[in-house]
Amino acid sequence: MSEYGNGFACAAGAEDFTATAHRAGKGGRTVTVKGTCQCRTPGFDLELVLASPPIVPVPEELHLELTEVPPKGTVAQVITPTDVEGEFEIGDEVERVLIRNRNITVLVKEG
Repeated sequence: MSEYGNGFACAAGAEDFTATAHRAGKGGRTVTVKGTCQCRTPGFDLELVLASPPIVPVPEELHLELTEVPPKGTVAQVITPTDVEGEFEIGDEVERVLIRNRNITVLVKEG
């Protein structure tokens, strides 16, 4: 798990995420990425979003970013496990997911 000192309010590491690929009915492939982050307070909304493509294309990787939306108002300062999940269309060549803004790499497993 990464430290909070990186400017993020929610900490996570590669061990906190899974990536499971599935075949759709028409032959397409999707990956479901799930994770649990440790947030400084309850009430954070987390989302996995597509990152801009890398300068040098890496066909084996899906590039994502983990975004945080802090709670509004006053909340208790209690470390809180917070789940995040996203589903993305991928090609057959994708073998791993890179959450770029956290430097987390997760291998894709077939489900």
